[in-house]
Amino acid sequence: MTLCNQYQKPLSLLLLAALTACGGGGSSSPTTSGNTATQPDSASSTSASVTPPSAPNAPMTMSCVDGSTFQCSGSSIVRVENGVTLTSSGVQVYGKSTNDLAQHIEDPTSAYGLALASGGFADIRVDKDGNGTISKAAMVLRNLGVSFDSVHERPPIIEAFNPTAGRTVMISSGAIGFAALPDSSDLSYYDYATKGSSGTQANYANNRYFPRGTPIRCPANMTSCPDTETTGIHYSTGDWRTGGNMPDLTKATREHGDGDIHAGNGLPDANGKPTYLNNAVGPGVPYAGTKGVRDLTNWSFQHANLGAWKSKDTVSIAEWGSAIEEHNQNRRGLSAFGNVTDPSAIPTANKASYSGFVYGWYARNATEEAVFFRGEAQITADFATRQVSVKILNTMGDFDSTEQFATSVPIAFTASTAMGAAGTSAANYLTGQAGNTVLNGGISGRYFGPVVNTGTSGAGPAEIGGAFSLSNATSGQAVVGGFIGRKL
Repeated sequence: MTLCNQYQKPLSLLLLAALTACGGGGSSSPTTSGNTATQPDSASSTSASVTPPSAPNAPMTMSCVDGSTFQCSGSSIVRVENGVTLTSSGVQVYGKSTNDLAQHIEDPTSAYGLALASGGFADIRVDKDGNGTISKAAMVLRNLGVSFDSVHERPPIIEAFNPTAGRTVMISSGAIGFAALPDSSDLSYYDYATKGSSGTQANYANNRYFPRGTPIRCPANMTSCPDTETTGIHYSTGDWRTGGNMPDLTKATREHGDGDIHAGNGLPDANGKPTYLNNAVGPGVPYAGTKGVRDLTNWSFQHANLGAWKSKDTVSIAEWGSAIEEHNQNRRGLSAFGNVTDPSAIPTANKASYSGFVYGWYARNATEEAVFFRGEAQITADFATRQVSVKILNTMGDFDSTEQFATSVPIAFTASTAMGAAGTSAANYLTGQAGNTVLNGGISGRYFGPVVNTGTSGAGPAEIGGAFSLSNATSGQAVVGGFIGRKL
């Protein structure tokens, strides 16, 4: 099956359209004509050997708490190296919007820009069958500097894109579960009514209000309010099963109401009627998207995945007692994860080559919105010397949101990296510095799947994936990106 839009960007604030639709819309920036431009390999790396990474004192194999059919990135950070976060079964990078860093927020409804960030974590999980087909996709986002009250980190985002009403929760094992949503009259759960800004923030996070059984609390200044949060995940196949290297594509989005206190009733009035802050009487729920939107786009082969995630959130919410102006902010990142190759199985001789694709976000300064880009990835691994060459080329940006990717962006580079020593737990991991004449940063990758002898290159793991972050402090340019490929 040929995908009409394999390279399309992660979903925006609009509800998810059918994958067969190949359109776009949005901002306007200068573009160049054509979509076949290439870029010189402006690499800053050399052919000298690179020091291999040390073996971490942590597992470097995949173990997913949601079940044996899941592939996941791992539930904790192992370490950060060359600007890329290492997990037990993946590597990842992310960035934050720049408008919310200003002392005064000019437009509290907007969120734009891109600055490299660290300390946060994206735990992405997909459920695959034996043919590599994804039926479920979820993500847990933690420690991203998102706060309802400008003081405390908000409860973790637990998003499974479930199209039913209820609560999305994490059970004691760490697996994602689902629970019933309390009725709006349950003021022991919706305790903002009795405790105000000291209420339980977790009770106002990760709630799924639609399809609703009660009216929407629609503000008076809106003639109608959205009533669909998500249509679930949408999946389309690539051509890798029939000899190509185009990955499958899974997409999902949710218009969320995390942090919105309008989920519960207020205390009874003098006549014993349930009231609310806006004088609404009786039960109700917030409208869909009242506090933001989050989405996930996942490219996948049999063993490897590259997930691009984005979360737009209203922060410093006035009702939670924030002393900072209420506004929106973005967090977005890339995670390469999956069924990593057992470190003991990584070859110690010969070379293997990989070909695939690169995706990510690029900001050309600190004041404009980041643009989604795509490109090509070529990787050559020398298992004898433990050196790996990663080439990122033909990177094109979607500046006008037409999904034509017609404008070159200065992201192309060739990085000389090193994999961990044979016989250590880091043998399935590679990392190094990366950059070109414009940008500098780092890159890391992992091997995925069994070692195979098929194809035109030597024996090696079947698949590869990685993540990188680049920046230029003078110009304000920033990049978060990732790649995924299959052995030639």
